[in-house]
Amino acid sequence: MSGSGGGEYVPPQRAKFDCETSQIITILSSIDLVVLKKLSVENILEIEIGKNEALIVLNADGEIIGSIVHPSTADIIECIKIGNHYEAEIIEINYPACKVKIKRS
Repeated sequence: MSGSGGGEYVPPQRAKFDCETSQIITILSSIDLVVLKKLSVENILEIEIGKNEALIVLNADGEIIGSIVHPSTADIIECIKIGNHYEAEIIEINYPACKVKIKRS
């Protein structure tokens, strides 16, 4: 006899992204290495909704650096659609990876 208790396992739900206070740290996807070479740690980047509802990250010149693929991506897109603005601060560059902290601006 096992001590399972017969209960069904329910995985914990991830916390919903709060438009006002939530922050995430993530690695950018689909990075343009030519654009990344122009950047350094602590640079602040713009976040926009791109084609096909993708969350894209741009430098000050409007060049796309990469995209955000994270469990909260859909929540952030909805927050932007209702008028919130977000920025991505580069916290680590380890070529070819770029880690950013996303927060409301």
